[in-house]
Amino acid sequence: MPEDASYVIRSGAEAHDRLELIARLFWPTTEAFLERTGAFGAGRFLDVGCGIGDVTCRLADDGVDALGIDANAEVIDLASVRATSLGATASFRVDGLAELGTGDLVDADAVYARCVLTHQSDPPAGLAAMLAAAAPGAMVLIEDVEVAAVWSSPPSGALRRHLELYVAAAHGLGARPDFACEIAPSLAQLGATDIQVDVLTPVLRTPDDVRAHACTMEAIAQPVLAQGLATADEIAALVRELEDFATLPGAVATLPRVVQVSARAPSR
Repeated sequence: MPEDASYVIRSGAEAHDRLELIARLFWPTTEAFLERTGAFGAGRFLDVGCGIGDVTCRLADDGVDALGIDANAEVIDLASVRATSLGATASFRVDGLAELGTGDLVDADAVYARCVLTHQSDPPAGLAAMLAAAAPGAMVLIEDVEVAAVWSSPPSGALRRHLELYVAAAHGLGARPDFACEIAPSLAQLGATDIQVDVLTPVLRTPDDVRAHACTMEAIAQPVLAQGLATADEIAALVRELEDFATLPGAVATLPRVVQVSARAPSR
């Protein structure tokens, strides 16, 4: 089974526009996290599950030796094109969690993953792999989300239904969309030290940003249909309702609650 088989959200080249939108929406909180933890001063930065390479390229632009890996070959191609178009010195290649701690995927000064672990069937194993790729005492940096923790004003029944379907479809694929609260204790069990946790909720204020939820509903249609959780007609109606919600005057919504965890790899 491919490593990304438990990913509920469509990825690859056909998801490019949504991936660009999500990269833009997450960057302000990611930038603050990386600045706070000193990641911009890392010698070797490893971006695990890098997707289209937004974070990797930004670190490389700041002079960091940044390598992005992803199990999906299509997004690695997109990331490489992105780096070339930006003139970034970031490197990309197809590798997954299973390769961490082997070959040259060792002794990194910072190992980072965003929205990766909650898509895994065994996230603690993913954390162990990240620690194996870090140098002793090096930084392990994780951002992930609590998918069900989304708020909107005015309240939206379509948004609530979308979140129900997302969580159900993720569980049906064997993923762990509720794992974010277990990241820190799992790291402690693995011997990590200096563990810090922050929780925040980014607010989406413009129609272009709020429509991220409509894009995500569209992107999870295949597993929702395959598991019999909703009909094609219901999915299409939800996408339309979420698009309409995004254009309501004064409407705001949040991204899923973001959990940021930093730690130090144990001494070997």
